Amino acid sequence: MLLAVISAAVAATFGMTSSERQALSDQEAQLGAYDIARSAVDRFIADPAGMLAGFNPPTWEGPDSVYFTFTNGHAWVRVQRIMPAGGGNSAMYSIRARGVRTTFQSGNTPVAECVFAQYARFQVGTMLPLAAWTSLSGLQKNGGAGTISGVDECGLASTVGGVAVPTAPGYSQSSGPSVPNGVPNILNMGTQAQANAMISVDWAGIVNEVALTPDITMPAGAWPSFVDPSYWPLIYVDQAGEFSLPGDGRGLLIVRNDMRISGTKEWDGIILVGGVLTSNGDNTVRGTVVTGLNSLLGIIVPAADVDSDTKNLRYNSCFVANAASRFGGLAPLRNTSVDNWPVY
Repeated sequence: MLLAVISAAVAATFGMTSSERQALSDQEAQLGAYDIARSAVDRFIADPAGMLAGFNPPTWEGPDSVYFTFTNGHAWVRVQRIMPAGGGNSAMYSIRARGVRTTFQSGNTPVAECVFAQYARFQVGTMLPLAAWTSLSGLQKNGGAGTISGVDECGLASTVGGVAVPTAPGYSQSSGPSVPNGVPNILNMGTQAQANAMISVDWAGIVNEVALTPDITMPAGAWPSFVDPSYWPLIYVDQAGEFSLPGDGRGLLIVRNDMRISGTKEWDGIILVGGVLTSNGDNTVRGTVVTGLNSLLGIIVPAADVDSDTKNLRYNSCFVANAASRFGGLAPLRNTSVDNWPVY
């Protein structure tokens, strides 16, 4: 009888130990499934357009899904717009993932699953220019022909300055009526230090190639074709001498040193120039231009120069937004994540 009692106690002890081990294993598996689901959502938010073909907010509605694989399982991420943009608010999306842990499954125990959901708004990438042409090194205009206008050609944004320059050397024009037009026509940015502080461009990060990833780097790369009207690339030019714009184009053009636009060439979007921008001929830029950015690095830059031909530099908020759209993305809303979403 004593042996029977002892055997029953030992069996009960082993049973309790086995149950506790199984409970701990189940908890570990559940946490693993949660980690998979959470990681899948984070991956999608980091690069939604790269993960889901056709994802083009803020007009994209969905729903659609994308599959992720992990070393210990997999996850399906389902995305759907639940509120369109309007009333000053950006579009809102629900992003939910069903994570499945498939490793270390014991016996007939089903795989661990977890659903993690997050609300997020799509923040549109943009740039808020001070003027149609902002020059940290001043601006020289030869003659009174042409247009430099801060009036939004797109008609959606408020008028900005015609030109924005530091107090010295400022804006100078050899003859004719004053060309810049905006609010104000000529924005005085103050001292060089004050002007530099007004520029939100991470120029040091750009020239050190850590702030962004270009689609094309020149002169090693080739000038692209702009046949596709939806193509707004980021082009970075890193050459010692002056860069001459090869042809018409659109997007975000970043020139490390000096740049020249000649003839009747046209550019839609944003142009950022570290050194001097010289404009010859009857060329057109629709968007915004910032020059003399090497001043942010403590480099003395001569004044940008515009010749006496007919220039057309017009602020266009739509083209600026198109060029800067790549810097937009999904921004998770605080206190809106759950790991018990009832339906997948």
